[in-house]
Amino acid sequence: MTGQRIDHGDSKRVLVLTPTGRDGSTACVLLEQAGLSALRCSGIGELHSELVVGAGAAVIAEEALVGADLDRIFEWVRDQPPWSDFPFVILTIGRDDPRLRGYTLGLVQKLRNVTLQERPIQTVTLVSAVQAALRARLRQYEAARYLSEREQAASRLEELVRERTRQLQDANDHLTAAQESLTMALEAAQMRTWNLDLGEYGTCAAFERDLPSRADTLLAEWSGDAGNLLLPEDGDAFTTAFQQAFATGKFRLECRLVQPDDEVRWVVAEGRVYHDEHGHPCRLAGTIRDVTERRQVEESLRQTQKLEVIGQLTGGVAHDFNNLLTAVLGNIELAALRTRDQNVLSVLKSAGTAAERGARLTSQLLAFARKQHLAPRVVSLNELVSSMGDLLLQTIGATIRIETVLEKDLWAVMIDPTQLELVILNLAINSRDAMPHGGRLTVATRNLGLSDPHRPAGLAERDYVAISVSDTGSGMTQEVATKALEPFFTTKAVGQGTGLGLSQVLGFAQQSGGEVHIDTRLGQGTTITILLPRSSEFLPRVVDQDMPVPHDGRAATILVVDDDAAVREITVETLRALNYRVLEAGNGRTALDVLREVDTVDLSLIDLVMPGMNGRQLATRIRATDPQRAILFMTGYDDASETEDPFAQEMVIKKPFKLVELAAAVERALTVRDGERPAWNVTPFRQSQP
Repeated sequence: MTGQRIDHGDSKRVLVLTPTGRDGSTACVLLEQAGLSALRCSGIGELHSELVVGAGAAVIAEEALVGADLDRIFEWVRDQPPWSDFPFVILTIGRDDPRLRGYTLGLVQKLRNVTLQERPIQTVTLVSAVQAALRARLRQYEAARYLSEREQAASRLEELVRERTRQLQDANDHLTAAQESLTMALEAAQMRTWNLDLGEYGTCAAFERDLPSRADTLLAEWSGDAGNLLLPEDGDAFTTAFQQAFATGKFRLECRLVQPDDEVRWVVAEGRVYHDEHGHPCRLAGTIRDVTERRQVEESLRQTQKLEVIGQLTGGVAHDFNNLLTAVLGNIELAALRTRDQNVLSVLKSAGTAAERGARLTSQLLAFARKQHLAPRVVSLNELVSSMGDLLLQTIGATIRIETVLEKDLWAVMIDPTQLELVILNLAINSRDAMPHGGRLTVATRNLGLSDPHRPAGLAERDYVAISVSDTGSGMTQEVATKALEPFFTTKAVGQGTGLGLSQVLGFAQQSGGEVHIDTRLGQGTTITILLPRSSEFLPRVVDQDMPVPHDGRAATILVVDDDAAVREITVETLRALNYRVLEAGNGRTALDVLREVDTVDLSLIDLVMPGMNGRQLATRIRATDPQRAILFMTGYDDASETEDPFAQEMVIKKPFKLVELAAAVERALTVRDGERPAWNVTPFRQSQP
């Protein structure tokens, strides 16, 4: 019924068509007196127009229809909506003419709802007939309105159903998308669900009794791969986790699985026990996810923290040891200057050699502790590796084939090339020892960008250059590889290794801003990769000069400040042997008192690490009163170098030092004080750390 006119505002209007006499006017007056609205029509055409506008009933004299063109009236009647049956009241003449009677019956059939009233008709009868017709018409309108309301309600219901259907479809689409996203997330997190049917056991005790014999099958169902094997060390944890699940209702297990390709992966499984309506366990279900990368990062962090603590310890030990060696070497050199006895000189030479070996040992300790001074410059690793060919061949021997795999267009790095050569040589020697019957040694370089799939976890967000040393030797177990970078750890026989080689490699790499990665398989070989940050800066090349600038013979005054009495004593004696005037102080406050009492001090030789007032603090106090005062620092290691250090460009001499090294350093410091620019390499604090 949508679109049909259902307006019963004109349902009380009566159309009157009486073409002759006063019947029309009289009928209208009678109807209006009865409270009805009447409209007299002048002909069939007007009647049709008013029917289209709307009315409640029509009163028509029979003679108005005879011989008239009624097609439009009949068409209007046929086209009425289903609810409409317009009432016509026909006023007949009442003659017994069969032809007229037949014509009237034809009209009745075509007009459908017709009431015949024979004239003359009484007023009451006419009014009653019209009122009855209007009441019927009003009921039609009411029925139409009811049907319209039902149709509208049905339409609204249909729209609501369509909306709910659309919402359900959207919800289903969202659910499908969420399920796909969850699946993708699970795959990205390497997680899957698992479900073990416990119905066949009936009781927890039955399952626990069957657990040992069904361990392999159960592991396959639980891990999702029949090729997985449980690492033997985690067998007890596997059994305990299932036992505790029945005791507490919750399952949790973190263990290692050996995959078919022998790769060991860490997994974490969590779940719960489900019971049937009788309270019996029926299912054990949950999720299992691969957490190998997370464990690697955690292990790397733990190892870094562990090595940091050990590094602080070894750095302190090396500092104290360097002080002892400074005194030992200094006294050996002074004794050698005071005798010509060849036997004594031979003994002193042996003692000096042993002391120098001790100095190299402390250098390795400082490398691990990341406290040694580096002289970094921009370096091409390809050129460095190529230049080491003869050295590696002579060191490794002819039974081992040496190969190099150098990536073209390799990025530059900023490192101390001498230290890196020592690191590569150290790794090559370790590889040689792992291949007693010969094999292949490969030194390779390659760029390692942010998107490189081989990039180890835990690296900073920057580009690296990797240099690796690989061998086809005996390899290491995972347990040994985990400890390989720790200082003093070695698998060699007693007396054949200090255990500082790989820790020195790690110290150098970390001090250069990089890291070390070990990849090893027992019986297949080992690859140790040093990851160094890509260089974005250029430093001027250093120039080494063996001989110091000649001294002009003037006796300068030098203040030696060191809390270690033995070091201070040998330093003072050495400087006096070089014809300098020397003052000494055991701490910073005493040094300030000396400076207040003495008019001229040409150079302050200050130990960096002292209790109370340290070397930097003392230098700050000295420069506050004399900004041009020459200062030369001594140190067993540089413990707190920063780019914002006000003494970042000061010179430093590393303990233990030889007499010639001390003489050269003092001469250089005095030359700089006098405004000359030295031609030798000065190692500033700024270069001591990346």
